[in-house]
Amino acid sequence: MDTPSLKQPKYFMDDPREAGRLDAKVNTDEFIEEFILPYLKTDTKAKIVDIGCGAGAIASAIAKKFSHASVKGVDLSEERLANARKKCERLNNAEFMQGSIYELPLEDNSADFLYTRFLLEYLKEPVEGIKEMYRVCKKNGLVMLQDLDGQLLFHYPETIENLDKVLNGLSKTGFDPMIGRKLLHYGLLAGFELEHIDIRPYHFIVGKIDEKNDYLWDLKMEIALPKFEEILGTRQLAQKFKDDFMAFLRDPQTMMYSNLCTIYLKK
Repeated sequence: MDTPSLKQPKYFMDDPREAGRLDAKVNTDEFIEEFILPYLKTDTKAKIVDIGCGAGAIASAIAKKFSHASVKGVDLSEERLANARKKCERLNNAEFMQGSIYELPLEDNSADFLYTRFLLEYLKEPVEGIKEMYRVCKKNGLVMLQDLDGQLLFHYPETIENLDKVLNGLSKTGFDPMIGRKLLHYGLLAGFELEHIDIRPYHFIVGKIDEKNDYLWDLKMEIALPKFEEILGTRQLAQKFKDDFMAFLRDPQTMMYSNLCTIYLKK
């Protein structure tokens, strides 16, 4: 797959600090309990694939929890893969490889359970990525697609200057803040059948943000500053956008939320 439209872009926040930020965000035990255990028993010998595994926080936790399973992680970033391998250096059931969701380094019909989180929102051709997951998935296997709906959109008061301009600029890279509601349709287009849908609040911030998430959001915005500067034209405007966004999160009279959409698909 060599056509330009199907080259998976690097994340606009492809920064060494991003792997640590993402690891700090996720509660792996909670993720496994809520999204994996309803579909896989702990003694399963399933072949599990994490696409866009990053630094391997979830993949390593799954490898520990499902000790008889085989866990493979795929990511574009060799630096993040190195971190993932370090996490799993004492585990014999996890391995990590570099690759794109558009061209997975895996054989046809070779995996029982594949999942991807917060990756499809960045792709210009998400259906093509899901089709590649279909190719790798075994007959009667499952695929889990998890992403956000309404990211950065649902908030009040609307006091964040240049937010529309930033979102429009990000959309040109493939970023889709409304990808969550599209996952079912995209999965069916790729050839799957619907197994289950789960929708719940995700970024649910009412009033002043708590200290931990203040740090994580501030770091996220700091990492994204170069992209904001590219979109808005000057470093000064990019910094003002970041400051306005953080001021909104720290204001006790504000509210912001998005929804987490999780779609389970069967081949």
